[in-house]
Amino acid sequence: MRGFKRRRGMYAARLDVDEREVVAALVADVAELLGGGRLESRDAVPVGDGNPRMRIDALPPPSDPAVRRLLPDASRDDPEIAAEFRRLTEDDLRAGKIARLARLWEALTTPAEGWRADSFVVAPDEARDVAAAITDLRLVLAERLGVRTDEQAERLYDTLLDSPQAEVADEAAETLDPAARRYLVAVYGALSWLQESLVEVLLHDLRAAGRPGEP
Repeated sequence: MRGFKRRRGMYAARLDVDEREVVAALVADVAELLGGGRLESRDAVPVGDGNPRMRIDALPPPSDPAVRRLLPDASRDDPEIAAEFRRLTEDDLRAGKIARLARLWEALTTPAEGWRADSFVVAPDEARDVAAAITDLRLVLAERLGVRTDEQAERLYDTLLDSPQAEVADEAAETLDPAARRYLVAVYGALSWLQESLVEVLLHDLRAAGRPGEP
C-alpha cells in the first residue's frame, strides 16, 4: 500500500488486489451495520433523495456499540435532548454515511480508467467524503478493539505489530481471537495511514489555493 499523492489532477494511492478486497469488505460491513444492505448485491437500502426526513416516533439508541459510536448521543447529560436530536437527525445521518460508504466501495471495486490496475483514485472534490468514510471505518474497528483514545491505539498498534505474540490485557482480549485481533489492528493502522496521506494532500491543495498569486 502506498499513500495518496497528487497525480494528473487527482489524488491517487496504490492498493493491490488483496488490500482493495480487505478495505472494500470492511466498507460493505459498516454500510450493512448502518442499515444499508449488502453493497455487493446491489440491493442496498436507498439513501434518499436529499430531502430531510421527519420521524414522529421516538428512536432508541443503537444497540450495537459500534453503531452508537458512529451515531453518538447529542448530549451526555440530558437524555431528553439526546432522544429528540436522534429522532430528528439520525435517519439523515445514517443515509449520509451509507451514501459515502457506497461511493467509497464503488471506487474500490471499479478500476479507474486510464490508470494502473493498483491505483485507487479520488477526485479532489470527493476527498473530504472519502476521508469521512474512512473515519467511520476506523471508529468501528476501534470499538471492536476497545480503543477509546489515540494513546490506546498507538500502544496497541506498537505492541501487537512489534511483538506479534505479546499479550495485551484489555476488554478486547477477552472477546477477540489473538490472530483476529492482530488482523484488525493491522487494518486499523493501514487505514489510519491512508487517511493521513489523503488529508495531507488535500490540505496542501487548500493552502496553495489560498495563497495570492497561486494558480
